[in-house]
Amino acid sequence: MQALQRALSAQDAAAVRAAVDQALMALGPWAGQPEIATRYFPPVNTSAFDQAKLRAWWLQEISRGLGNVPWVSNPQGDPRIMTNGLREAAYPLDALARSAALFPEQRNALQTQVRTGADWLLQRQHASGVFPFPVGPGLNPRDKVGRSVEHTIRANPSIVVNDWIANDLGDGSLQFDNGLSGGALINAWALTRDARYLAAARKAGDWAIAQQLVTNWNYNAFSVGFLARLFSATGEDKYLQAALKKTQLGVLPGQLPSGRWFDPHNACAVYHNILLRELLELLHALPSQHPYRSTLLDAITRGINQAAAETLAKGYTGTWTESFARGLQWIGENPAWRQAMNASIQASGKGKAPALGVAAIPVLEGVR
Repeated sequence: MQALQRALSAQDAAAVRAAVDQALMALGPWAGQPEIATRYFPPVNTSAFDQAKLRAWWLQEISRGLGNVPWVSNPQGDPRIMTNGLREAAYPLDALARSAALFPEQRNALQTQVRTGADWLLQRQHASGVFPFPVGPGLNPRDKVGRSVEHTIRANPSIVVNDWIANDLGDGSLQFDNGLSGGALINAWALTRDARYLAAARKAGDWAIAQQLVTNWNYNAFSVGFLARLFSATGEDKYLQAALKKTQLGVLPGQLPSGRWFDPHNACAVYHNILLRELLELLHALPSQHPYRSTLLDAITRGINQAAAETLAKGYTGTWTESFARGLQWIGENPAWRQAMNASIQASGKGKAPALGVAAIPVLEGVR
């Protein structure tokens, strides 16, 4: 992957394509095969889901989860007890802000939580604009994130300042939490119209623009989706242009004709969903007559088609639901996508199958 990183750093499209072709030759039949086997949860029941039941379930999830959000469980923002980074705050903050539009009767209560959570997140932002990564005794070295951070710290101890990492040394990993945190603040601003939240998102977006492309396609994609949302919120073309450039060089070259990404890491269902989710944000922000729209639409369609076919053949995977929902909402009706989304919702939370989690939100947004 060294040749690919050199090509990405040089922003040389031809060299990126050549490096990808070289990697595909090396992988051979293993191209597009996930590093972790996908787990499926049959049976495949494609009947329509009960909308009222899903709404009631999501309201219960909101109520159940409020006691565990970081601004309640860790009000001082102690990095030594955070185990999964600022995404622990970004995911619920984003969900609560979007849920306020789904449940008008809960708007005031949700807005109070969103303000508290957004203020908490603002206090964690680094002067450079990035939302840093917390480290300390609470970091779990047994999971993938923990092992990666532990290795980085051991090799470069100086990057830890007061138990925070604000410099990923070019590996791209900070784009994950930065994109999620910035995106959550955009939705907090949309709900509250507190200018501080959009200003912080802009700072995080300017940091994201400056980041070099890396060989992990999903790291690049986190910035793509975030910058697309910033363009929609501000109308500033620099965010759209940066999102397009990162997509053209740092996301789409990794996709196979089948719709999956070729490397074992991003071939995993969870990262395939992340890639589709962030590309869908760009498609949603892109002007209808933009010349890149057809290329982007083709890539997303192939990606969702692959996910839908796999779901309908083997069962719910615990992921992809939000991509089906967003595809239906922002691209248009597709029988296979509809059936795959229904099958995912019908299987979720039953037996050992994981619950929908925040994927319930785009489903409900599509219904609305």
